[in-house]
Amino acid sequence: QATSGVIVHPDVQSTFMKLQGKKFRYIIFKIEERKVVVESAVTQEDLGIDGDDYEVSSKEAFEKFVADLKERTDGYTDCRYAVFDFKFTCPRVGTGASKMDKIVFIQLCPEGAPIIKKMVYASTASAIKTTLDTGKILQFQVSDESEISHSELMAKLTEKYASN
Repeated sequence: QATSGVIVHPDVQSTFMKLQGKKFRYIIFKIEERKVVVESAVTQEDLGIDGDDYEVSSKEAFEKFVADLKERTDGYTDCRYAVFDFKFTCPRVGTGASKMDKIVFIQLCPEGAPIIKKMVYASTASAIKTTLDTGKILQFQVSDESEISHSELMAKLTEKYASN
């Protein structure tokens, strides 16, 4: 239970495990009636994207994910948590380009959201992060559309994984 008094519903962890097992491409979570719940869990098939090209499919999938987030938050006037399975090609020293697959955790607290919501999401973040064991996941706190762009996340992922 978080300091905010919000609890994380058990579905959050079991759904996330299915994303790790490649069943889902992304999951959006929201706080409802003092619980963190799964709002949406989307498969690659749901997105209607096929093909193995990491860059193209990830960009397309990511853009659909961002559009979904925007719609669910009514144009970024509400907060959400989300996880996205990011597939990308990364230049690595000595091996050329490697295909990589990294899950990112996104905490969306837009400027336009009500202050009380932002406080509840901020104080509940550690509870959902513990449930998802996000220590191994790259985390992003975003407050507007520019911070959640594909190029922004790509740059951060490439920076983190290119040299290791």
